[in-house]
Parts: sequence; C-alpha cells; structure tokens
Amino acid sequence: MNNVLLSILLIISSTLLGNLVLYGIRKKEIPGVFFFSLLMMAMIIHSVGYAFELLSVTLGSMYFWIRIEYLGAAFYPFLIMLFAREYADEKRFANKYLLTLMFTVSIITLILVNTNSYHWLYYSSIGVDSFPYFNVLALEKGMWYYVQVFCLCFSIIYSIIIFSIKIKRTRGDYRKKVVFMLIGVSIPMVTLIVYMLGLGPVYIDLSPFSYFFMSAFIIIGLLRYDILFLAPVTHEMVFNSIEEAVLVVDKDELLINFNYASKRFFPSLAKVKIGDSIHLVQELKDYNFSAKQSINEIHGKILRFKVINIKNDKVRIYVVDDITESERAKKQLEILATEDALTGLYNRRYFMEKVEASTEEGIIVIIDLDHFKSINDTFGHIEGDRVLRNFGGELMRFFDHQTVCRYGGEEFAIFMKGVAMEEGFKQIETMREKTSGMDFSRKVTFSAGMAECKDCNISEALINADRKLYEAKENGRNQTRY
Repeated sequence: MNNVLLSILLIISSTLLGNLVLYGIRKKEIPGVFFFSLLMMAMIIHSVGYAFELLSVTLGSMYFWIRIEYLGAAFYPFLIMLFAREYADEKRFANKYLLTLMFTVSIITLILVNTNSYHWLYYSSIGVDSFPYFNVLALEKGMWYYVQVFCLCFSIIYSIIIFSIKIKRTRGDYRKKVVFMLIGVSIPMVTLIVYMLGLGPVYIDLSPFSYFFMSAFIIIGLLRYDILFLAPVTHEMVFNSIEEAVLVVDKDELLINFNYASKRFFPSLAKVKIGDSIHLVQELKDYNFSAKQSINEIHGKILRFKVINIKNDKVRIYVVDDITESERAKKQLEILATEDALTGLYNRRYFMEKVEASTEEGIIVIIDLDHFKSINDTFGHIEGDRVLRNFGGELMRFFDHQTVCRYGGEEFAIFMKGVAMEEGFKQIETMREKTSGMDFSRKVTFSAGMAECKDCNISEALINADRKLYEAKENGRNQTRY
C-alpha cells in the first residue's frame, strides 16, 4: 500500500511540474526558459516512470519503467548545463563543444540502460529486493553509471558557480530571483547526488520525490518575483533585435558572429558558418573590406557600412543599414530642386543660380511660344503639356552645350555662355525657323528676346531680354529681337 501512496505523490509532483512546463512554453522568449521547460519535462518523465516502477511487481516490468525513466534522467547533465548557460547568459565556458560532449554522454547512457543485459556496463547486476510492504529493484552500479554521475555532478557544480556569480553581480529583486532559482534547482540535484552515491535509503530513488518541493518552491518564486524573468534584456536579445545587419569579423576576415537581420541583407549567409571567411558571403564579394567603404550598392540596394574597431583592430564590427529609399528620396529631391518636372529642363531658380555663378559673359534669351493659350483652350491642358515637353526636349538637343530652363508657363530661357550677340542671334533664328517647320504634337512658333549678360547681372539681363521679347510679340510674333 505504501508504494501506491508514494506513486500518488509522484503523480502530484508531475502535475506541478507540468504547470511549470506550460508556463515556460508561454514565456519561451525569455532567455533560458525554453530549456527550463525541457528540464522540467525530463523530471516529469522520470517521476511518472518511477511511479509505475514502484507499482510493478515483476523484474521485467520494473526494468521496463527504468528505461522510461532514463528518457528524461539520462539528459539531466546536458539539460542542467544548457539551462544554466542560457539563464545566466554565460557561454564562454559552456560552449558548443562542452554541450556536445554532455549530450553525447546522455545518448550513450540511454543506449547502455536499454542494452544493459548485453554488457552490464551501466548496472553490474539487477535483482528484486524485499522492501517493507513492497518489492523494489536492487541495482548494483556499473562503470558507466559513475561516468553519468560525474557528468551530473559537473553540470550541477557549474550551475551553482554560475548562479553564485550572477548573485554577486546583481542587486535587489534580480538577486532574489537568482537565489530562488538556485535553491529551487538545487533541491532535486542534491537529492539526486545523494541517491547516486548510495547515501540515502537502499534502492529507493529520492530525487523524484524532491521534485514536489522544488516545483512548489519555484511556483512561490514565480508568483512573488517572476524568477524565470531574470534579465529583461540580454546581449543576445539586443544583438538580434537590431534591425540593421551586424557582422563581427576578426583580423583575418573570418566571421565571428552575425545577427538575425544580416540574413535579410545577405541571404547567402544561410550557407556560411561561423569561422568561415567573410568573403564567402556572395553579396559582399565586391565590397572592399580593407578600404572600409561607407557606401556600397549591392543587388540594387544602397547600403551604408559603419565600421567599429575593437581590441586594437583585432575585431571589426560592421553595422550595415539599407539606405536605398532615403538615397532615392534624396536624389529625387535634388532633381526636384534643379529640374522642371514636366520638361526635364532646369527650373527657373536653379537657372538663375547657375548663371550668377558663371564667370563668363554671354547672352540671355527668353523664348515664348506664340498663341499657346489657344492650344490649351482648344485641345486641353494635356495636349498643351505634350507640346511643352516636346519643345523643351528639342531646345535641350539644339542647345546641348548651353544652359536651358523652363522659365515659367510657356516661356523658356537660355544662357548662351561665351557667345557674342550676332552669333547668338543666328542660332536662335536657326532654331526658330526649324521650329516653324516641326510638329510638336501641334504646330507652334515662338518669339524671342535677347540681351547681353555682362558681369553676370542676371536680373538686369532678364529685364532687358523680356523687354525685347515684348517688342517681338508686339510686332507680329514669330521673330527674334535684340
């Protein structure tokens, strides 16, 4: 009957552990909590398996449940170290090589437990002993059993040291969280060591019973201090939450680390491993790492590179930002600031700035399309815009070495740099005669006024050219005056 009571206690303990697993799954984004859930799941398997082992009466059924128990218990060294590593954010000592070793030991343990009758490496002998009121398994420890115990003790000592260091480095509620977690996890771990070293009741595994006290202790800690939420922000969380790509490269240009965003910027990173040359990243094959270029165009994207040197230039951090949209917007603003949107010619403001900045004398010409209002009134503004665009394009081609702008409405202006009045007049007349014979969607002619621009007095030259344009229009249009 006592075995039934003990089994019920283990099932209750497993239920409490199950609540911790569910809590951990909901909070899996918190560092270490996912691995905490795995550790609790291993304890549940151990507890449930041991509950049915205690209820079993034959050697075969008892050892069957031993195999079930070790689906969880075999992985204690690996899971304890993994959880402590992530929870305390310590990854220098518990690196991937040590974790691989612990995982390998756990796998070997699981295999040896399930094949023990062929080699007797884990248990040197298996029998049934008469415990008060019920039978229990009598297990003598084999060689690999002590390897498993050593790895378990090693992971527990590592956890205690890491948690102790964390306690020393924290204050206030954060310190209380670590203390609660250290004590809570230590309860079953210490009990497990006592059992494995044979210091407790003969043939009775006390560690599953300690899970009840551990789970109760941790639940109190969750309700009071939210102990699983140790660090709101860790280095890894910050690193991977940055929207810019971050590449960490050593002096030999080998990749040390990169954040999640980097794969969006450089998809070929998915095929590159830590320790590989940064030059294996296909998108960066044309980037000059030695020159540390700040702006680089890659696959149609404009990227800005910020280089941070640390450890006496032994390590470089490349922070890469996609500035494609801002650069395009900037170029568009530059275009809008200098060009007329309809014709592509310079606008009036930029034309005047350019002429004022000129150190050469020349000729200012103002051109006005004759009777343009009638085109808009008769054919509509869309047709009028087409005429302006086509005429502006012809002006740009004819005076490709001069400064041409859309002066406003149907008026255009030209600065003929280094050209005398007579030569300028001939060019304008040639253009006027050519225009009268061309079809710019509609037949058009123009009138023009010309004035000398000396010492780049643009305002005076424009006034004079405008006066001459008025004379041309008053005298019948389709002519040039100077």
